[in-house]
Amino acid sequence: MANRSGQYSAKQQRRSAIQIGPRPPKLAWLEWVLPVCAGALLLIMFRPDMVPRLLSEPAASPVAWIAWGVVGGLAGIVLFSAALVVFFLVYSPVYLAGMMPALVGKGGWTDRREIRFYALCFFLLCLMIVLIAVSLTTGDWRWVGSVFLVLTGFAPVVWRALV
Repeated sequence: MANRSGQYSAKQQRRSAIQIGPRPPKLAWLEWVLPVCAGALLLIMFRPDMVPRLLSEPAASPVAWIAWGVVGGLAGIVLFSAALVVFFLVYSPVYLAGMMPALVGKGGWTDRREIRFYALCFFLLCLMIVLIAVSLTTGDWRWVGSVFLVLTGFAPVVWRALV
C-alpha cells in the first residue's frame, strides 16, 4: 500500500527539520559558491583596483573569454538568489497579513517554522527600507548594496537554519 505524501513508513528514517550537518553534494555547492561570489563582489565594489587584469582588459584571448563566461555564470546564480530573496522579502507582509487570524488564535493550525521564517523576512524587509531611507539622505548607496549582497550570498545558509 502506498503512503500518502508526507507519511513515512517504518523503514524510512524521518529527517529532522533543521540539519546542521553536511548536505548532499548536489545542494552543498550553493552554500559555499554564493558567499564566495558575494564576497568577491563586495571586494570589487569597495576596492575596484582589485579586479584581476584578465577581466579589466578587453577579451582578446580564449582565456579571457572563458573567464568572462565563468563570471557571467556566477553572476546568473547570484541574480537568481537575489530574485528569490526579493520575492520572499516582498511576499512576507502579504503572508503575515493573511495569517493574522491564525496568529491571534481564531484560525486553524499553523507551522511555527514558517511563521518564524516570514517574520524574519519581514524584519529584513524593514531593515532594508530603513537602509534605503538612510541612503537617500546620505547619498551613499554602497551600504544598501552591500547589505543586500550579503543577504543574497548567505540566503541558503540562513534559510536552511531557519526552516
